Amino acid sequence: MKTILITIIAGLMLHTTLAQPKNGGFDYLSIEVFGQTLKYIEKGQGETLILLHGLGSNSERWTQNISKLSKEYNVIALDQIGFGYSDKPLMPYKGSTLVEFLNEFLVQKNIEKATLIGNSMGGWVSALFAVTHPEKLDKLILVDPAFLLGLPEDANADDIYAFANPSTIEDIANYMKRIYFQNKELLQPENLKQSLIKKLSWNDGYTVYQIIKSLIQGKDLMVGSLEDIKAKTLIIQGQHDPVVPMKTIETLTEQIKNNVTIIYENSGHSPMVEEPVRFNKDVVGFLKRITK
Repeated sequence: MKTILITIIAGLMLHTTLAQPKNGGFDYLSIEVFGQTLKYIEKGQGETLILLHGLGSNSERWTQNISKLSKEYNVIALDQIGFGYSDKPLMPYKGSTLVEFLNEFLVQKNIEKATLIGNSMGGWVSALFAVTHPEKLDKLILVDPAFLLGLPEDANADDIYAFANPSTIEDIANYMKRIYFQNKELLQPENLKQSLIKKLSWNDGYTVYQIIKSLIQGKDLMVGSLEDIKAKTLIIQGQHDPVVPMKTIETLTEQIKNNVTIIYENSGHSPMVEEPVRFNKDVVGFLKRITK
């Protein structure tokens, strides 16, 4: 049972200036939200798309999508509060915390309406935002969305935390194997080393633990509220995802009334990384179809 539980979680004042580091050739920008600095990447013009990463990740997960999508849209990839290069205040993080910071980010940026594209935990945050701030949401794209329906009753926070915070090369290898279906290149020794260095540099362990605790306590779950999502929704799911079971996707498809669901046969938990060309095409196609 512990192996199953760990697998389920694994994925899991406006002032803008240029700041290091860089992400795939993109410069990070900084903005102050509730007195905390959030880092983000912004590129392109037009309707706004906001990309939200998963648990223990950051905006770098979207490197292969930003350039393509920004040809037609204003794309923002955000390091959510407590993750990546954004500030990490010591507070009891939960889904509604991330939603609150996201909403204030939109206020500070003078963005009246946006499309949210969320992977894993980012899908949970996006869906919560869709229910709590529907007037600010244009469309919704959920990519292997985790946590919407909660965790198993016997989930153990310490076990999950240990897996989601790799501290050795072996740990990061196990993490990569479960997150990505196409993982041969990622499992090369030098790539594993660089992945571990990057992960440790984010220092987001406290945030991860608090999010896990909140889920075990049943906070901000969407059981019974999925039908309240009124935005036109695209659901993308990797067929080989051990984190988000197909049963969850079936529930989302049934309860989110206005949705299109696509299964990626050659992806695990991160289709936008493993099949970026198809992903970018499907996202643009969906957005264009529903605006006609």
